Amino acid sequence: MFDKAYVTKDVDIFEGDSKFLPDLLYAGVVSHGSNLNGFMLKAQGEGPHPTALLLHGFPGYDDPIDLAHALRRCGMNVLRFHYRGCWGVKGDYSFTHCMEDVKAGIDYLVDENTVKEFNIDTDNLFLIGHSMGGFMTLTHACDERIKASVAISPYDFGLIGKIGHYDEKEKDEAFEMYKTALAPLNGTSAEALMQECLDNGDKWNLPDKAEALANEKLLITVGTRDTVSKKYLHHDKLASEIKKYNKNNLTEAFADTDHSYANKRVWLAQTVAEFLEKIINEK
Repeated sequence: MFDKAYVTKDVDIFEGDSKFLPDLLYAGVVSHGSNLNGFMLKAQGEGPHPTALLLHGFPGYDDPIDLAHALRRCGMNVLRFHYRGCWGVKGDYSFTHCMEDVKAGIDYLVDENTVKEFNIDTDNLFLIGHSMGGFMTLTHACDERIKASVAISPYDFGLIGKIGHYDEKEKDEAFEMYKTALAPLNGTSAEALMQECLDNGDKWNLPDKAEALANEKLLITVGTRDTVSKKYLHHDKLASEIKKYNKNNLTEAFADTDHSYANKRVWLAQTVAEFLEKIINEK
């Protein structure tokens, strides 16, 4: 059961069977030998529960844990982890490693032991991510195990890499942002991260994946005052390309807010929950 009404309403944990209370439990997600410090916000009730992998951004200063709690109140399990090389996780940080870690997270959710432990409904698995997490979400949205995906102000590192060969302004802005993110990261530098984008721009650029993404159920949210994932650069072209192939699968939601949705956190949770409820209830 998933009920969007509980985004702003407390769940009475003393109702029903006390064997199935909500909980926060260790989740042993391992990627290429590194334990990703994962944890599962487990929903109340016997289940099986729709389950989301919620991906934080770069480097993760703005952690959307409030969204995780809101979705759990609605009846969803939410898996969280840190990527390799950040926030104490062993290994070197790179965007390539982050992509590999997301695949490891999906693999973990469909493992039979994980499914049993957390009462997961494998027919209702979702990716949700903010900023870089939104980019990672869209990069993996075509995985056949994922029913639908939510990208919250996705920041397209592939696009930056592609245009960085000729647009010095956007390249320099990205590089300055990379420099501010290094404190919780291991084994990298702003120079290395920028070079990784330049080397992979043609392969990662999201508008070039529009035909495949048009086949997937997507919600993309946009902050119209966002100066990081700027609407004209990181959203408009991608959405336009997707609509060339299919106008029915993409849901867009716009808010008068910044990159962090600082004044629209409840709106964000309600918007995401409404989209998920619709998808879960589809016949």
